[in-house]
Amino acid sequence: MMGQQDNKTLIFKVGEEEYGVHISQVVSIERMQAITPYPNRPRHVLGVTSIRNVVTPIVDLRAALTGVDLKPSDQTRIIIVLVKEKEIGLVVDAATDVLDITAETVQHLNLLKEKEAAYLKGISKLDERLLILLDIEQLLEDTTNLDELKEITAAL
Repeated sequence: MMGQQDNKTLIFKVGEEEYGVHISQVVSIERMQAITPYPNRPRHVLGVTSIRNVVTPIVDLRAALTGVDLKPSDQTRIIIVLVKEKEIGLVVDAATDVLDITAETVQHLNLLKEKEAAYLKGISKLDERLLILLDIEQLLEDTTNLDELKEITAAL
């Protein structure tokens, strides 16, 4: 039998949608802070910031997912995730919950098998909420260039 930790999912908002990422990929949740722009980068890669003395590349998840730039508010958060042994910050509209998402609540849609949506792990229906579950490593691989993000911090 799997432990409770196996189902824990961080829920966050990007626009009006709620997304989830497995808690094992999350290092911390931080308040929005100043970001230093980095030249010659995709629009959704905002730049870098220092979090706990670690220079961290910052990705605007709203721009990556929807093409619409984030409009920061008091609720805006940076979710620090660990991808291929590298910390990357994801800017989201709000981090809302940590929930247990059981396999029984997750629907895997056939369209998710398409390459361009490989980062979508499924949709979980909890009460009246629909949560879009993401594979954050695949999402970053598809929407940015992970090696490029690593190079940004290596160059500093």
